[in-house]
Amino acid sequence: MQHPPESSIKLWWLAFAALAIGSLGLKAMAGPAPDGLVGSDPTAFEKRATSILRSQHFTIRWQAFPARSTLIFAQRGDCRIAVRSAMWGSGFAPIFAADASSVGHVVYLFAGQDYAKPPELRMRISRLQTEALNRLGARRSAPVVVAFAASPACGDANFGLADVSLRA
Repeated sequence: MQHPPESSIKLWWLAFAALAIGSLGLKAMAGPAPDGLVGSDPTAFEKRATSILRSQHFTIRWQAFPARSTLIFAQRGDCRIAVRSAMWGSGFAPIFAADASSVGHVVYLFAGQDYAKPPELRMRISRLQTEALNRLGARRSAPVVVAFAASPACGDANFGLADVSLRA
């Protein structure tokens, strides 16, 4: 059995190294992927949610927190809601529940559905899809996970917050 010449193996390794370095260089030049969330306006969600709620005649009050998203309190008659971006996932769920405890139980709204906890896998897949489509030039809005609590007077409505998305 003959072995390939040592010079041939070295050429393959050099070609592989050149391709790997070239690939990394192109990725570095392209910069971070436009997934619609990273590098976006930090108040984009608050502005969008406020607009949605004001259009339904809610009065709005924002409460800012130093290391987490702003909590939006909205009220219309006896219906009170608390809403915020939950893009950081389940690590903040107990904090979100405590912050909204005066309003009601927190559920998570994402891409038209509601969940008992942030849908981590769906969030990650959605961000990868948005990133890929945006890299290909097919601009797609990034869906946002919304922590949502409502008082009993609100019924089962989510007031249009289950499908909030932000443009990349």
